[in-house]
Amino acid sequence: MDQRLLSFFVTLAEELHFVRAAERLGVTQPALSQQIAKLEETLAVKLFERTKRRVALTDAGRNFQDDALAILRQLDLAVAGARRAAEGQIGRLTIGFVEACPFNILPVLVSRLSRELPEVSLILQEMVTKEQIEALRSGRIDVGLLRPMFSEPGLGTLPLFRESYMVALPAGHRLTQAAAVPLTALREERFIMTPPGKRRYVEGRFRAAFRRAGFEPQVAQEVHQIHTMIGLVAGGIGVALVPQSVSRLNLENVVYRPLKGLDSTVSELVAAWPLDRETPVLRRFVAIARSIAAGEA
Repeated sequence: MDQRLLSFFVTLAEELHFVRAAERLGVTQPALSQQIAKLEETLAVKLFERTKRRVALTDAGRNFQDDALAILRQLDLAVAGARRAAEGQIGRLTIGFVEACPFNILPVLVSRLSRELPEVSLILQEMVTKEQIEALRSGRIDVGLLRPMFSEPGLGTLPLFRESYMVALPAGHRLTQAAAVPLTALREERFIMTPPGKRRYVEGRFRAAFRRAGFEPQVAQEVHQIHTMIGLVAGGIGVALVPQSVSRLNLENVVYRPLKGLDSTVSELVAAWPLDRETPVLRRFVAIARSIAAGEA
């Protein structure tokens, strides 16, 4: 059914006057009459009763008016939806993120996305960097928030966040008296760490520093979650090296101290996405992420 014919019919049904309806539509009265006749011929139904003095809807016309209005409204919604999708205002975005993200960039990013793109459905999946790279290749996630420890020419990247590392100590530990802790002071300590496959980035950050300090860390426990790591520190099981933002976990019996002489050993976070699968929603995400990385509210 031609949308133009429906619009002509609905306008005439509202005005019940050919001249006024034609003026609203911006066409001549004969042109309107021809289109209404064409519609009635197509439907094989008489929609209007016409006399020299009046125009009135038939029973069939009144029934058709309700359906025609519903069709036109649905078409308007479909057009508006298509335009919003093309502008990245509606859709779905699956975001992978490493475990430390909820302590720094993720809350700000999700808040901005929810505020500026309320009709975009966000799906968040926690993954280590290696898993995110595989998920980006396969299309299981649209964008990743991960560590810059990969070389993928097919990915676009955006530096998001960098911060220093700190040492988490049990309250009452001798080193809590220091304003900053040199790595050499941790020689005899036992460390709480994530398993080898999950701590590759941290090991890479500290490998040279441990070498200069002349020791390799003794591992007391291996756990998967930062919350568990800090909980074990509170229990006096050991110490832990964590990004500065983790210190926002104000857990009782844990004290955080900066690491002395390790200003160049920082934790970095980047966004990455497939260049060959840039959707309007993804482009909006990148624009928002870029403004956050630049320090814009």
